[in-house]
Amino acid sequence: MLLMNKIIRYIGKTATKIANACTPLPSSSVWGGRDNFDRLPPEAVRAAMSLPFAKERLVEFSINEYNCNPYYALVINNLGDHTIGPSPGIIATSSRVDDRDNDLVEDHYHAWTAANGIGQVFRNMRKEAAKTGLAIAIPYIKQNSLHPNPLTFKVYGFECLETPRSARPEDRIINGIEYDRDWEVVAFHIKDTDDTLNVGRFINDSTKEYRVEEVLWWSRNRVKGMVWPMPECYSAFTLYPFIQRYLQAVIEGEEFKASFPMAVELDPKVYSQYARDMSDVSPKGTFEYDTKTVPTLAPGMTLSGMPHSVGAKDQERTMQMFAATCALSVSMPKNLALGDSSNSNMASTQVDIQPWANKVKIDRFDMEPVFRQAFKWWWELSVRIEMPFTIRKKHLLMYPHYYVYPDLFEHPDPNKRASARALDLASGAETLNRLYANRGLNFRREMEREAKALGIPVQDLIEIIISSRSADALSVINEEAANQGEESSPQKARVG
Repeated sequence: MLLMNKIIRYIGKTATKIANACTPLPSSSVWGGRDNFDRLPPEAVRAAMSLPFAKERLVEFSINEYNCNPYYALVINNLGDHTIGPSPGIIATSSRVDDRDNDLVEDHYHAWTAANGIGQVFRNMRKEAAKTGLAIAIPYIKQNSLHPNPLTFKVYGFECLETPRSARPEDRIINGIEYDRDWEVVAFHIKDTDDTLNVGRFINDSTKEYRVEEVLWWSRNRVKGMVWPMPECYSAFTLYPFIQRYLQAVIEGEEFKASFPMAVELDPKVYSQYARDMSDVSPKGTFEYDTKTVPTLAPGMTLSGMPHSVGAKDQERTMQMFAATCALSVSMPKNLALGDSSNSNMASTQVDIQPWANKVKIDRFDMEPVFRQAFKWWWELSVRIEMPFTIRKKHLLMYPHYYVYPDLFEHPDPNKRASARALDLASGAETLNRLYANRGLNFRREMEREAKALGIPVQDLIEIIISSRSADALSVINEEAANQGEESSPQKARVG
């Protein structure tokens, strides 16, 4: 535990030292090109060259905990699943083409994400960024894809990066990440497992270089503007050794008590006279019994074992602290980290979820450049493969759109969910277009299908929905006002 604390304190001090010492100077002539790396302050060079070991140890610790600790894995998985959902949906907003063309773009994008697992790619990127501090997605062409556009991605974490053996200090490559003179990321060097050279007992892995404009990448951790990959929950790692040592002691203690031979205790009231008369022939020897059986003892005999020092409640409380501490570092409520809301009510749960909902919204906003880059690459292929000329003529390079995400949480009562949606629609806080898009459906197409089934025009159906939702919202408001009036003056309500 002391070693882990020292590592974390060391990383904080040295990373700050690098960021302070490596702040770009106003004049670019002082820095010159990449060959003038010797002008960098010596303390920054020493810190940069000594930090990789500490960072690798924390990343390795995070990966091991994810593989063997279900509570830590649940926290990481919740970060990816809640932030991304099934997959970010789009609403096409071009005013230069017909609404049918906007619907067509939405349909093709949804079909591409479903056929090539793009939602899973984004979720894995969020998980890798939380687990190792950095996520990289490399595009490739999927074989036997069910979609005309076979573009998809392979996701790598920070542990897959490695500094080339031929790299020089002036190359500014630290842990496989290459920086420019302003300490912005310009390239990643990923281990090439297809080109491995075995030299005796050592394995020499070559690397492949990927420029930042060739991949999707995202990282949450920065030190004064400098990308510095670290596990997002590393602040909770200082508590892990305490809990692991405690749980290990509990397990060893239970095993010791289970294997310790039990003794037969004699009641002195029963055997006192026998002991006086037969002092030289007192009971002695062993009492044999089988495992998982309770033997029949003579009167006055009881089996005595070692006392239990840790109860079930203490163990449960320790495991809860284990999960809640890690979840606290990412603003996740305790009930989500434990997967148990039995001790929570609706009011307290909603209050606890608000910081987590804000965290998810921030992550969605920060990851949107990744989604837009993926959309751009998809569009560059799809506009030539499957889009009609009317769309290709107006939007050859990019198509205007914005992203929608599924609701993070909903009330378990379906009546309250419906009432909340009616109020949002009536007040204009929500639209039918966004509601359908959140479910992966197209509003206009669903309205046409429903109107066709009812045998009425689409405009009439929309007017019916608008009038009905206004009426529902009005009835809900009147009902709530009546309930509040009854609570404030119950006697007058009874008289009326």
